[in-house]
Amino acid sequence: MTFKPTATTIAAGALMLAASGASAQDAIRIGTSSVGSIFYTLAIGAGEIIHKHAGINATIEPVGGSTASVNALGAKKIEFAMANSFASSSAFYGKYRFKKKIAIRLLVNGQPNYRSLFVRKSANIKTGQNLVGKIIIGKRRALPENELVMRAMMKVLGLGDDSVRLVATTNSPQMYKALSAGSVDGAIVPYSPRAAAITKSLQDDVVEPFYLPKDKRDEAMKYVPSAFYAQTFKPGSLTKQTKPMHVFGLSTYLITRPDVSDELAYRVTKAILENTKEFATYSRAARLWNTKRTVTDPKLPFHPGAIKFFKEKGVWTAKLEATQKRLLQ
Repeated sequence: MTFKPTATTIAAGALMLAASGASAQDAIRIGTSSVGSIFYTLAIGAGEIIHKHAGINATIEPVGGSTASVNALGAKKIEFAMANSFASSSAFYGKYRFKKKIAIRLLVNGQPNYRSLFVRKSANIKTGQNLVGKIIIGKRRALPENELVMRAMMKVLGLGDDSVRLVATTNSPQMYKALSAGSVDGAIVPYSPRAAAITKSLQDDVVEPFYLPKDKRDEAMKYVPSAFYAQTFKPGSLTKQTKPMHVFGLSTYLITRPDVSDELAYRVTKAILENTKEFATYSRAARLWNTKRTVTDPKLPFHPGAIKFFKEKGVWTAKLEATQKRLLQ
């Protein structure tokens, strides 16, 4: 089943998972994207799992997007964050909108999330030239990678910087509202294939995928950050998808700071990775939160608390140790 936040949860603005007699060090704050997003649903589920299996109170704080979550982590307003790999890597290396490096450590590598252009079905946008003069939501302060993807697509489609009017929204609900109202012609959408919001828009014939040709997607990969990878969805992967979709993929990370105690990081990592089936009852996307995926080709250094868990499970290898040292350098 898929977990849906209740009206009470939304009105509270965050979920406090209380436990009597808990000490201050047994309470954590997890930053995530806006209410209603897949990241928010996953964070709610993670908070429940952490509370139940690690005895830690978790407050879920919807700070507005991956970049905002990472910034909040760096400012010590939260102890953990659920963020995409682009924002996490950009902060770690001090690139793009991060003028200074932020010390980040990886705990868990979760499900992929994607960026694609979806257009209003009534706009009849089938080719790059059909985009000329159209209004596209291609900017979001909390997700700067959206504009990078849109600009890369425009470049390979032979469109000038001013040929498409790029506008901004502050969050996903606002984006979907604009698409439904018809005030824009399309949007770069952050999504998972079976996420409720994009599925409903497709079911209701509000939007349809812009089918970017594979050769154009491959060319566009040269102009997006290395945190992205290429992914192709076969027809039917999304509701009413009739052709292969060649998209831009990112990973989802649960991250923390190096100054968070090893014991706390260990307990959080252990709670999630030892209870993945239960975690998946909150969202299908949580099925991909597992140890094997987490230790495969990490792009950020792990927190020592997470490494302790991996060593207990017998999955920490000499190769991973070498990668850890390289990333820390």
